[in-house]
Amino acid sequence: MKVPKFPLKLILLVLLAGCSASFGPDNERSSTPELLPRPLRDAGLAFHNTVMAAGLYANGAAGKKGAALAVDARPAGRSPSVTWLGHSSSIIRIAGVTVLTDPVIVPKSSPASPLPPRLGPPPLTVDELPVIDVIVLSHGDYDHLHLPTIRALAQRFPQAMVLAPQGVAAPLVAGGFPQATELSEGESATLGRLRLTALPARHETRRNPFSLKDGGAVSWELSDGRTRILFIGDSAYTPAFSRIGAARGPYNAVLVPIGAYEPRSLVANVHASPEEAAQIARDVRAKLAIGIHWGTFALSPDRPEEARRRFLAARGGGVATRVLDLGETLMVR
Repeated sequence: MKVPKFPLKLILLVLLAGCSASFGPDNERSSTPELLPRPLRDAGLAFHNTVMAAGLYANGAAGKKGAALAVDARPAGRSPSVTWLGHSSSIIRIAGVTVLTDPVIVPKSSPASPLPPRLGPPPLTVDELPVIDVIVLSHGDYDHLHLPTIRALAQRFPQAMVLAPQGVAAPLVAGGFPQATELSEGESATLGRLRLTALPARHETRRNPFSLKDGGAVSWELSDGRTRILFIGDSAYTPAFSRIGAARGPYNAVLVPIGAYEPRSLVANVHASPEEAAQIARDVRAKLAIGIHWGTFALSPDRPEEARRRFLAARGGGVATRVLDLGETLMVR
């Protein structure tokens, strides 16, 4: 068992733990009836976060580094595509626009953005990114809104459109994007032919030492009128996805979180299991489901290859499931 070298860093990470410390309202239960009562869950999460922060989860990295993006700095063309950069960080090219999601690319932590141990390096640096037109944040937890990365992006792409849920713009403004815009569920922004719409997710932002809710969480629909892609950066299963599918589907592709789903008794109401992730894809009526939010950080005891295997096995009902190597690009049709 690994012993942390820096007790102060361990204490900070326990206090400021990101996604794994989040929990949704108890009046919206997960489809899995395994949640502990609230007091026991809080105590269990404290222990879970201590183990996470100490880097004691012994799960391996997601997979080999892809070569597709390292030399691909071209502007977005006509063909939509998705490139996975690890965790919930992806590049989505659609309608001639290049969108960067939940960017955590700079491989360092900071007191303002503590991170769990990373299982492997990012597939590229900020300087190697193609020109980014839009940055979207699903929520503001530390493993999704990473200030060292935001500052580096603001230096290179100061004119990028930056969109976030309610209560999440402040760190983006502090990181160098004064134009960062908060959208509520149902609100949209446009850039050229691309329309970006904030839709529901079952998660919250807790970016403070006391793990109190201080911001929202959304999914993002990207549509040019022909191709529709749904980005779900972090969420538990919720019937809201069926409503999205009925009202706005079908989707050509959905990026859906498949990892950090254990222990279920503690995190079932904030993180979907691989099978629930596949069900989300069916609910929104997606042709293709791309698994994200896995294999990048030591967030939980579930192992990356297990998340991958279970998600791929859960395909069906008209949905194809895929996972990508780091840096791999997949065309969306």
